[in-house]
Amino acid sequence: MDFLDFISPFLRGLLLATGIGTIIGLEREFNTREEPGQLGGIRTFILVVLCGYTVGFLSQYTSHWFGVAALGGFALLMVAAFLVQTQHGKLGLTTPLALILTFLLGLMVSAGYVQEPLALVVVATTVLSLKAQLHRLAARVTNQEWLDFIKFIVIALLVLPMLPNQAFGPEGLLNVRDMGLIAVMVLSISFAGYLLLKFADPQIGILLTGLIGGLFSSTMIAWVFAGKSKERPDLGSALGAGVVLASSVMFVRVWLWVSVFAKPVAGRLLAPLLLMFLISLLPSWKAYRERENRERGPEVSPGNPLDIKNALFFVVLYAGVTLFMYATREYVSEAASYVSGAISGIADIDAITISTARWASATGGVTNQAASIILIAMLSNSLFKMGISALYGAPSIRKPVLTGFGSILVAGVLFLVAWMSGLL
Repeated sequence: MDFLDFISPFLRGLLLATGIGTIIGLEREFNTREEPGQLGGIRTFILVVLCGYTVGFLSQYTSHWFGVAALGGFALLMVAAFLVQTQHGKLGLTTPLALILTFLLGLMVSAGYVQEPLALVVVATTVLSLKAQLHRLAARVTNQEWLDFIKFIVIALLVLPMLPNQAFGPEGLLNVRDMGLIAVMVLSISFAGYLLLKFADPQIGILLTGLIGGLFSSTMIAWVFAGKSKERPDLGSALGAGVVLASSVMFVRVWLWVSVFAKPVAGRLLAPLLLMFLISLLPSWKAYRERENRERGPEVSPGNPLDIKNALFFVVLYAGVTLFMYATREYVSEAASYVSGAISGIADIDAITISTARWASATGGVTNQAASIILIAMLSNSLFKMGISALYGAPSIRKPVLTGFGSILVAGVLFLVAWMSGLL
């Protein structure tokens, strides 16, 4: 029996409400201590949340209109307090709104909600405590970036839910809603990577550039860093480590994709992907230890924050790969599906990963084959990037690239052989 069972529901809610008011009040007390004449501190927020909790509790025994009237009266009180503040030159709405939110959280706790008000407290406290950082961020955001952000919200919250959840194509492998979700996920990764590239500390250097660039395309990073190594052969070792580090994102991304669409395949791939991921970190660890002797890495342009054309192209590519994989499985042979996995992996690892995972989820009983196809695709992708870096780059980039990718390929091939021979 939980010790909280000995406490009455009213006292449990009272403790939760008090904690909520304390958290928000501490944040306001700390961040406004140098601003005279603030509307409320820690005691005020605790009392406000207790007022909301008490009003909600009494409403259960009277009428819900009692709570509505109390909330309206408290809102009018905040309006009056704000008007008084404006007469003294204080125009901020943050604290009055935080107090109204605290009152509402007290009402939610009295209604029996626990996780929801706690989640709201976490978000509200984070937003309140990041005042300076958010203002600096807003000052650096351009009009085009705001417009692209609005476009993303419209696509994710308006367009996507309107897409029909309807399967089509052979074996129902394609789905309109799933394809829209994939496009939104691609846009999310692209937008997040853009923000990291623009706002990250420029002193982080080559390794962070490679890591963030891997969110877009580790193949692109391989090409850019290989070309840079010919301009700066003294940075070849760090650039090579950046190429391998960018590929480490691929192993994480592949596992996440597979986990979304086919958890059994994700479990099968966990061991090889984890091993290859750890191997891909070794060149970066060595370069990081030598960072005192390295100069800041090349800057990569953030590019387009919301490349809708690229997302749509990826969806088309995903559909094409799905149909191609279906054709090889249906009309050629099982062995041909492995060859198609290797070919498709060179072009785009995400498309072959998602299509194979969804096929495994829809078909069932092909976990080992699906995992092998995805692993082959990653090995061919790694081999391709190793070839780009070694052939196009300066000699100084070859050692970390050949060592890193060579070890990754050996590990992947060993797992593949073990799977096909029945040892694992």
